[in-house]
Amino acid sequence: MKLKLFAAILFFTGLFSIISCSTTQEITSSVISTVSSITSTVDPALVNQIPADKREGFAKAEYDLKVATEKFNLAGLKSDLAGAQKKYVGYEEDLADSFRKEAELDYDLLRIEAISKSGLGKKEDNVKTKANLQQKKQNTQSNRIGIKANMENTKGKIENLTAQIAKMDESIKAMKFDGGKATP
Repeated sequence: MKLKLFAAILFFTGLFSIISCSTTQEITSSVISTVSSITSTVDPALVNQIPADKREGFAKAEYDLKVATEKFNLAGLKSDLAGAQKKYVGYEEDLADSFRKEAELDYDLLRIEAISKSGLGKKEDNVKTKANLQQKKQNTQSNRIGIKANMENTKGKIENLTAQIAKMDESIKAMKFDGGKATP
């Protein structure tokens, strides 16, 4: 996508330098035609010149395009929802891992306390180990706050996307073609 944009910018820059003597109207028309020819196979300037009596089937095709575009947008929202749900599950795993780490640290603290009370090991090392374990436990608990905040934000995003999807799905189902006009 970025490559196409970059190529289009280079093309337009070259186009402007080549036809610098043209009027603004001619440049605008040329640019519109060039952009349309890059993004579409049919020149809209020519399509606009087609008489109304020769536009048979245009309304139905435009309706079909609108429905297909809405379905494409719906699929994009569903993809975003799946990504948010995956992210939420990742946070759930992080939260469970946080509780597991804290339980391991509690067990290690219990063991180092028992070692100290039993007079085993060097007293200085035992005190340092206990302090280190307590610090790790505090870090684990503080990290959990961030995980929970991320979960809440992601949950809100999931709820928002779910509502958008339901609304768009209903909108697509309500779309009808009435001969010459599409109902929104």
